[in-house]
Amino acid sequence: MAERSGVVERSGVGERRKGIQSVEIGLGVLDALVRLGRPAALSDVARAAGQSTSQTHRYLASFVNAGYLRQDAATALYDLHTGALRLGLAAMGRLDVFEQAGQGAEALVAATGRTVLIAVWADSGPTIIRWYPGSPPVYTTLAIGSHLSLTQSATGRIFLAFLNESFVSDLLQRELVAERSDGPVDIDALRQQVRRDLVAWVDGTTAPGLRAFAAPVFNLQGQLVLALSVIASQNFGTSGDDAARAQLIDTARAITHRLGGRWPGGD
Repeated sequence: MAERSGVVERSGVGERRKGIQSVEIGLGVLDALVRLGRPAALSDVARAAGQSTSQTHRYLASFVNAGYLRQDAATALYDLHTGALRLGLAAMGRLDVFEQAGQGAEALVAATGRTVLIAVWADSGPTIIRWYPGSPPVYTTLAIGSHLSLTQSATGRIFLAFLNESFVSDLLQRELVAERSDGPVDIDALRQQVRRDLVAWVDGTTAPGLRAFAAPVFNLQGQLVLALSVIASQNFGTSGDDAARAQLIDTARAITHRLGGRWPGGD
């Protein structure tokens, strides 16, 4: 790698394109403030960016001058300003939610070999809108357009836990009446578990012989956008379930971040 006049040249397969190092550092400082998630002091931004306070101050001053940041006169804390808001809104407007989710789903299939589906909330409840077959594929009556149970499917449990309760109440009551013969369902405990673990799972309740994990994807306001689910038949041993579940959560978190969304806990 050679550096001339602040221009970084990188060559070779898989390496980054030639860029301007000072721009990359400046954007790293801006990203550090974003990741802090609150108005922050110079020292906090410098620490988060991994830069000296003097260098960080120069970049922050430039962003203030350009209208991307502002500094409170009373507290001296830095925060995002209208320029950053315009840039963020423009980027979000050009993002295709399902393209981003689809890329994540395809990567998940490649990593786990398992079938992955994407579901959204429709008038009739959780509904499958994308299906990515694994290897070996899963043979089931489920398909694109299928509606899933709020309580008996992993996907449905994500909507049960994270969607506004007023949206799900009517469907939930109908399901509870229909499933009363199977014994009472502790809805509050189910919601709390899924919210705590950020993943839901079932074994054989959606379809005989199928195990499933599901995880949420959130938007900027922390609202549920869709559910991403991994399903496996008995062809997949249970020994790989923990790894598949971890990869699913990582993928859902990554999609949330690419959409500019907020992952619970701020990770």
